[in-house]
Amino acid sequence: MGQGNENDRARPHATSIAVEPEQTSIADIRWIDAPGILVFWVLAIVVFLQFFTRYVLNDSLAWTEEVARYLLILVCFLGSVSAVKRGSHIALEFLMRMVPPACAKALSVVSAVITCGIYGTLTWIGIELTQKTRQKMVTLPVPKAWIYTICVVALAVMTAYAAVWAWRKLRRSPGQLVADLDRHLTTD
Repeated sequence: MGQGNENDRARPHATSIAVEPEQTSIADIRWIDAPGILVFWVLAIVVFLQFFTRYVLNDSLAWTEEVARYLLILVCFLGSVSAVKRGSHIALEFLMRMVPPACAKALSVVSAVITCGIYGTLTWIGIELTQKTRQKMVTLPVPKAWIYTICVVALAVMTAYAAVWAWRKLRRSPGQLVADLDRHLTTD
């Protein structure tokens, strides 16, 4: 009888999975990733313009700092949509690997439901904030409500994806959920 490694003995429900690292290519980018990537490149151009005008021309453009700040916020929210879609936000996965599969499933489902609730609550608060905001940017005549609206839409999409993840976890058997967790941990 062959001996397993220490992890297999410590965790009887562990599965041995030989997985090669995934290769990321441009084909992995989906339409849902496009807004975040686009805003990221606009941010890169604005920051370069800010650097160039400040340190090369010695005459900084006033609007670049404020625009860069808001673009960074948008990159955060739009990038989070991609992370929620892939299920790649951080979680206490080590705890789920230490408990029996049934308990791991319960923890995973509860975590997904809480996450969905937080995104939904933030969406609601964001809608209220957007409706109350009447200010414009200091340096440009752009209403701040437009930026908040993009953030709220991103939060609503994150809520929808989180609900899908919660539903998937609820439907999986405990053994399948643990195998998925192991596969996720070995490929990321």
